[in-house]
Amino acid sequence: MKESRTDQLEKRSELKAFPVPFALGEIKENIYIPTNIPTKEQLINKALNFHSKGKITEALKYYNYLIKQGFKDPIVFSNYGNILKSLNKLEEAEKFYRKAIEINPDFAEAYLNLGTILKDLNKLKEAEISHLRAIQLKPYHAIWYSNLGIIQRDLGKLEEAEISLRKAIKLKPDLAEAHCNLGNVLKDFGKLEEAENSYSNAIALKPDFSIALMNRWEIYTSRKEFHLALNDANSCDTELSRVCALQTLYSLGRIEEIYKRIQKNKDIDKNNIEMAAFSSFIAASENRYTSNNFCRDPLSFLYFSNLESHFKDHTKFIKETTSELKKMETVWQPPQKTTRNGFQTPNDINLFSNTSETISRLKSIIFNELDSYYLKFKNESCTYMQNWPLKKRIFGWHVILKKQGYQDSHIHPSGWLSGVIYLKVVPTLDKNEGAIKFSLNGINYSNTNSPELIHQPEVGDIVLFPSSLHHRTIPFSTDTERIVVAFDLLPN
Repeated sequence: MKESRTDQLEKRSELKAFPVPFALGEIKENIYIPTNIPTKEQLINKALNFHSKGKITEALKYYNYLIKQGFKDPIVFSNYGNILKSLNKLEEAEKFYRKAIEINPDFAEAYLNLGTILKDLNKLKEAEISHLRAIQLKPYHAIWYSNLGIIQRDLGKLEEAEISLRKAIKLKPDLAEAHCNLGNVLKDFGKLEEAENSYSNAIALKPDFSIALMNRWEIYTSRKEFHLALNDANSCDTELSRVCALQTLYSLGRIEEIYKRIQKNKDIDKNNIEMAAFSSFIAASENRYTSNNFCRDPLSFLYFSNLESHFKDHTKFIKETTSELKKMETVWQPPQKTTRNGFQTPNDINLFSNTSETISRLKSIIFNELDSYYLKFKNESCTYMQNWPLKKRIFGWHVILKKQGYQDSHIHPSGWLSGVIYLKVVPTLDKNEGAIKFSLNGINYSNTNSPELIHQPEVGDIVLFPSSLHHRTIPFSTDTERIVVAFDLLPN
């Protein structure tokens, strides 16, 4: 019996509808011009063949020709979306996936790809719906359930996430990623023994699974089982694992080995923010520098300014900015963030992608302050200043803390310089309530003699500091709000 059009689409989607990992530079429009008149199927098969082999430029010629000719094939639109996704053109990719679904409403892979894009765009509720639709159409892909579980965890739907991840494991018991993701959910529930078992299952299936190893390291460290923790940290070689190994060595009192390891890895870790934070701490604790030269004394790189230096009436600008921010989407205590008892811009949404006049002016002020910061410290002989970012790329968010709100101690591993602008402050009550506290102490390492600094902000204050410097907010008891804009200057 001759295959129907639906059967043909189903076969092609099974083979070619998943995102293909590849790196591309700039692509200029390049359209295939046929010398004879091949059939539509021949053109699509040519495109799919090139695409599957990673020959993207050639595949694009055919995809462009098919689209320009008005051929409405869902595979073409979906795979074109894959290419746009690889170029980080997420909004454009979303449109192509939606077009593929419009052509074929039962195209499961297109729903999956759309869901992935929506997650990257932080449209988590829509991403969940898209993944659920893909699974409804094809309920036998374990990795799809695993990906759904990740989204549901990000949404705070821990019960649903656990169900999805257990379904993934039932479908494919050797899927290490599902075991690791389940461990994360169980850890969120506080079920540390079960979480440890899940991480151990993942590691048994994939011995070099660094994420699972570091997650289990965290559990061992919380129990002060430092020899087990060190073994996990030593079992992989990543920026994070090397720092975690040093933290564990500190807990074991093996100081000389710490200095030797920092020396050994000084070149590969020269821009490692986590390593810089720990190196500053151990240098202050032992009263001798390590060979890490990112920013040996981060407290001396604090910088203070105020919005009033930019305006005759800075209170008017603050009022306008606060009003603008209150119109924007926020999340209550976003998952995997340090905000407690407060709202924050959703994860992965850059406040400065908003092009309103007020936010644009705020961005311009920040750029001016970054220039002033650089001029002040540019002659310092450290990697932090010597490798200063060539372009001003900033990622920003805003935080609205409520009564008893605060932020846990943290650093910004993906930043270079970090900053905060205070739009509304709270009464100190002679207890430094609402202040920002800087310290060299970390979550898993501390010394009572480590230097620290507390800054009690005033309205309009601008504070800049190295992203490797730990900082936290002191909780406040007044029934009011504390509103700030925070940002990172991103590395080269």
